[in-house]
Amino acid sequence: MEKDQRKTIQSAAAKLFVQKGFHATTMRQIGKAAGVSSSMISYYFKSKELLLLSIFELSIHELETIKSHLADSSCAEMLQLHYMIDFYTEKVMTDDTTTYLMLQEQLLRSIEGSTKLLDKINEQQFALFQNIVNTGIQKGAFSKNVNTRMIFYTLIGTIRYIIIEHKGLWLRHNLPIYQEHFRKAVTDANAFLKSLLVQMLLPDPQLNL
Repeated sequence: MEKDQRKTIQSAAAKLFVQKGFHATTMRQIGKAAGVSSSMISYYFKSKELLLLSIFELSIHELETIKSHLADSSCAEMLQLHYMIDFYTEKVMTDDTTTYLMLQEQLLRSIEGSTKLLDKINEQQFALFQNIVNTGIQKGAFSKNVNTRMIFYTLIGTIRYIIIEHKGLWLRHNLPIYQEHFRKAVTDANAFLKSLLVQMLLPDPQLNL
């Protein structure tokens, strides 16, 4: 019950933060949207700032889901990276607000504690990506001469651009045409990023001639 109520509050707050802006949104408005009292929100999250950080922390739990799946998987490293791309593009496709809200805060850094938390999330995502790539290199499946961090930035940057350019329009205006453009952009990005990984990570056969 408590867990469900927390999720309801987080979901309502995230949507309002995107629509109205973090500072313009009140605890009373969040409570009304979530169907709870302002005091109940304070009981769970103490403050509006901590409520926002709790929304971002959900990404850490999602990362643990990815790690758990990969730990139980015996598939090749390239397929593991493809799974990560599938996971995040699906998240971008289905998550109404959280990823967009995180990008806003990464640009604004408007509340205390957000910089440290968002940097932690980014580094944990990169560490998992780097570990998979390094394992592939050790096995000889990937080229040794790769810049893992720049590849990671390319993947994340492409997804973030789509969120800002396409999902931002959809969330702000809620028109079917923007939703259509957004979904096509995510689908195209999924295929493009997987193809890009193959080109950037697999050894060049000509170098072995």
